[in-house]
Amino acid sequence: MSWWSQVTGGGRASLASWGLVAIQGVLFVAIAVAPSSWGPSVPAQRPIGGVLFVAGCAGVVAAAWYLGRAVTPVPEPNGFGMSARGVYAWVRHPMYSSVVIGALGVAVARGAAASLLLVVVLGLFFELKTRREERFLMIAYSGYGAYASRTGKFIPWLGKRHKSPIAPE
Repeated sequence: MSWWSQVTGGGRASLASWGLVAIQGVLFVAIAVAPSSWGPSVPAQRPIGGVLFVAGCAGVVAAAWYLGRAVTPVPEPNGFGMSARGVYAWVRHPMYSSVVIGALGVAVARGAAASLLLVVVLGLFFELKTRREERFLMIAYSGYGAYASRTGKFIPWLGKRHKSPIAPE
């Protein structure tokens, strides 16, 4: 399988999923460049923002490491399995949690209220994206439901799944 097929999930990813990836990218850029004139300024806290950004980056690296070849930018699984070890033993979506922490770091360092608001939008976006993603994961991996029932969604111990996201047929 070519590297492009691995990145795209072997061509199985839908246009809607790639649209989610595009929205995610737009939000990242907007957080970094939103003009301070779009709203009130808040005191910039560069050291705190820097620590949050580095922590977020470290979390993304750890999540990618433990997911291995199963990493994909789209919500559809690429067929390389799921992970319930390392950071995935604590939360189901550590990469998204880490991205939000890193984005919060950028917003705090910038001191732009608009950027802080966009971090909240990014968090809500990931909530919606994971709903789609988890439907695919429940179909692809028989053990995902049990894993989701004992593992927090973005924060350890919070957001455990109590019901199937798939409607019975």
